[in-house]
Amino acid sequence: MEKLDHYSPSQLLKPMAIWMFNYVYLSKQQRRAMKVGYNAAFGTAVHGGIQTTLTIGTALDEAIESAYLSYDFHEAPEGEPEEKRDKFRELIPEAIENGVDLLAERFGGAEEERRVEVSLEGIDLPVMGYIDLCASDAFCEVKTKAPRMGAVKKDGTRGWTKAAIPAKPQFEHLCQVSIYQKATGLEPSLAYVSATGATLFTPDNCEELQPEYLAYCLEEMRGRALRRQNLMKVSDDPKVLAGLVDPDFQHPFYWDEEFKEEARELWKA
Repeated sequence: MEKLDHYSPSQLLKPMAIWMFNYVYLSKQQRRAMKVGYNAAFGTAVHGGIQTTLTIGTALDEAIESAYLSYDFHEAPEGEPEEKRDKFRELIPEAIENGVDLLAERFGGAEEERRVEVSLEGIDLPVMGYIDLCASDAFCEVKTKAPRMGAVKKDGTRGWTKAAIPAKPQFEHLCQVSIYQKATGLEPSLAYVSATGATLFTPDNCEELQPEYLAYCLEEMRGRALRRQNLMKVSDDPKVLAGLVDPDFQHPFYWDEEFKEEARELWKA
């Protein structure tokens, strides 16, 4: 087992059993080898296009070509539909353009992927993360939204639901933002971007980004870190820990199919 030396927002937002399997049982090399689906590949490609355009002034067409390259070389897990791959590829340019249009005025010339670290009360390990866009007085976390596959129509074509931009930020994203705000002291913002629209939430238009609510989210993250810390004080043996947490193998997307059988073996009594 590799010794944990930090938490990250993404670690703390995973269910306990998934976290234990990924970060206590698996090695760093095994985690890096995990394949993710086209939703994640779409998000990575769009993020990259938005960031390079805003931070270093890459021309939009060049940023889109680089995003295509990133997307085209992505190796998805078995079972991911090719029509999903093709659909999401079509949407990359519009999503990048929407993100750039939304954020250019506020975050043009910003720093990308700033590494930050924060200590939380009673938590032995630091929480480390990377902020998408960081200006001198504010930062922005960018989330992408893609459409979902619908039913096959009578004419044989696939229907797709429109990517929904949320009316208010999702709780897990606010929890992530609370870590970054604690680490930097900067004004927080959260952007949602799709091929059909984009929205920027700031403390001016979103109550959940006010200090009081972010303090609540930060305490949620501290509690999650504390429960992981307490679990590791019981044992660092994954087999012992498997007897203490419910694996929830029926969860629709958290378990990686490549490692699911290995996980089932770990949880066998």
